[in-house]
Amino acid sequence: MSSKEYRHSSAVGDPKEELAIRFVNTAAWRLRSAREERLPDAPAFLHWLTANLPGSEQQLAPINVRWRAHQLDGAKLYEAAIALREAIYELLVARIADAAPPIAALEHFNAHLVRPRSGIRLGAMASELVWDLGEASDLDLLKPIVMSAASLVTGPKAHRIRQCQDDRGCGWLFVDESRAMNRRWCSMGDCGNRAKAKRHYQRSRGQSDSSSG
Repeated sequence: MSSKEYRHSSAVGDPKEELAIRFVNTAAWRLRSAREERLPDAPAFLHWLTANLPGSEQQLAPINVRWRAHQLDGAKLYEAAIALREAIYELLVARIADAAPPIAALEHFNAHLVRPRSGIRLGAMASELVWDLGEASDLDLLKPIVMSAASLVTGPKAHRIRQCQDDRGCGWLFVDESRAMNRRWCSMGDCGNRAKAKRHYQRSRGQSDSSSG
């Protein structure tokens, strides 16, 4: 695996992207025959939450301890998280294609959306507002992701959602913030640079063949 492909394999995601997109992109190389799972188990998902929800490290630590003692609790939440991720992916891809969302994916997502938030709220960390997970149940941990996805698909950025056009089958999603709305790759530092290098090689090869001819 090249260094660039290794960077592409990060499970944490681009902090500039929407939370829901960072979560969806924990499945890498989606358009290959066999995608790669960046969240293989419950501890990996909890680590991802800690990295992507500012101020959550101390709040999630007791859950980590409980899951170590009661692995079935973590396994159930992990299964729910992955199912939610796939539903969000289907909704976002349908939005990209300007198509009706799959009914099953929409119903699954809505089941999470309407679920009461019994133990999760906003809290203050210095001058910032963050998710307060102090009394959250396991399923409550998914609510920030659900709220992010709902806001994204119904908000002003919905028409800017894109899927990476890398020919290796990257499949990562992103929000195109470019003025011309012509961004094609998840990252210019990864898939974009590779595409540019490939085009340069093909042009150079074409010129070399022409000269030889």
